[in-house]
Amino acid sequence: MTNMKRLTLITMLVTTSLFLTPIAFGKPPGACSSTADTLEKSCRSEVAADYQKSIAVCTNSANNRDCILAARATRDETLEECDAVSDAREDVCGALGEAKYQPRFGPEFATEFVNPRDIGTRVAPNPFHSLVVGARHVYEKAFVDEEGQAQIERVVVTVTNRTKLIDGINCRVVRDVVSVDDKVVEDTEDWFAQDVYGNVWYCGELSQDFEEFEGDRPELVELVSLHGSFKAGRDGAKAGIIMLAQPQVGMTYREEASWNEAEDLSEVLSLTASESVPAARCSGNCLKLRAFTPVEPGKNEFKYYVPGIGEILSVNERTGSRAQLVEFTIP
Repeated sequence: MTNMKRLTLITMLVTTSLFLTPIAFGKPPGACSSTADTLEKSCRSEVAADYQKSIAVCTNSANNRDCILAARATRDETLEECDAVSDAREDVCGALGEAKYQPRFGPEFATEFVNPRDIGTRVAPNPFHSLVVGARHVYEKAFVDEEGQAQIERVVVTVTNRTKLIDGINCRVVRDVVSVDDKVVEDTEDWFAQDVYGNVWYCGELSQDFEEFEGDRPELVELVSLHGSFKAGRDGAKAGIIMLAQPQVGMTYREEASWNEAEDLSEVLSLTASESVPAARCSGNCLKLRAFTPVEPGKNEFKYYVPGIGEILSVNERTGSRAQLVEFTIP
């Protein structure tokens, strides 16, 4: 065999092996890290598509150069956000492990959930998250709007008498209405279910954001977004636990899993916290959670819960703003 033929044969064997034989460069990533990596690639693809669309707009712009420079700046900034979100997802993998997220929720687990109508009668409600019909909590938060005006955001959370079957599980409908200056800016239907162990599950939500626009006549709020909406069992979305039956310090868990839409998690920080708000207080008996999401890296909210009442306070770590319970009704 000539040297040329030998080289050709070796090249063919090496090239073929690249397609037929897995090459191990270390331990392959687990399901969690693989998900984070795939979502980062998806994010970068979306950025590229948005950039090309912006360039098309710039082509027809009077100030083409400035338009392109702005498009590039937006692209670069968004790519940095893709990296930050991916890093945050990897941190979640470090906390939860690499296993696939497969919660015990769905038709095959229906017997592990109680009838919502029995909660408060034959079934004891979760002390930190009641699903008893008629329970109502009102929260208020002071903030400064974009125009520098002091405003009060008011949130009314009501457990309705309605139920909704989601992925084979009968869930309770809870309405969450947010208003500013007496105008509704968000109206959400949350869906929850309680299992036989006392854990409260988050089955999904329909989140509706509203906005008003100057110059409209009549001046009415319009539906502008359904961002954050998800339903377990639809488009790969999965339920999570919104409140544990027996929280223990150090526990971290998913509240939901709808990639890029809803990826909230909670970490149990304390069972003996103290806080005070207009409608309630706790002294050494408050449950304190850290609520966070990799979709918004670095954003933490610290939430306080009183047994028998539920959430009384949410504090934004970045801004220090406090959403405080101002009144409540527990049937």
